[in-house]
Amino acid sequence: MLSIFLSLIDAPSDKEKFTKIYSTYTKLMMSVAMSVLHNPALAEEAVQEAFLKIAKNISAFSSAECNKTAGLVVIIVRNASIDLLRKERRQAAVSYDDGVLQGGPDGAPDVSGLLGGGLSEVLNTLSELECGCRDILTLKYVYGYKNAEIAKLLGITEQNAAVRLFRARKALKSKLEEKGYEFK
Repeated sequence: MLSIFLSLIDAPSDKEKFTKIYSTYTKLMMSVAMSVLHNPALAEEAVQEAFLKIAKNISAFSSAECNKTAGLVVIIVRNASIDLLRKERRQAAVSYDDGVLQGGPDGAPDVSGLLGGGLSEVLNTLSELECGCRDILTLKYVYGYKNAEIAKLLGITEQNAAVRLFRARKALKSKLEEKGYEFK
């Protein structure tokens, strides 16, 4: 399977980087996918979909072994898993099949631990948000990606990325206001 992904990448240095990411994070990605999907076959499909997105966007990864890469990999596989879960639930609802998947994205691992020690109150509050809000804000403000780059990484439109960012900022502001912070 690795050779198929490598065929999508042109530069030898990017192929090397992808190979390192593949060997380093496959187990972590499978774990994240299983926590969302609770189905080994679907989890494998989500991991393969995530690797496809990583191969297509390999230039967005600075190096193979760093906290930023680990965070990106987790975010990408979690979103691929959630997309598969939605697709499965939609198909189950249409066919009235008894095989509706149980569970959801709430059991996914916390990415905030990958950001390093000494987190500020804002990052602590960020880690309390639901994973969708946390992921999009992490990509935008912690990793510094532009909306177009976020859209490409998550497989959504740029407009959808902007809407998700707006909602996530609103949720973060609300959480901070609950903790007593005031905004002008």
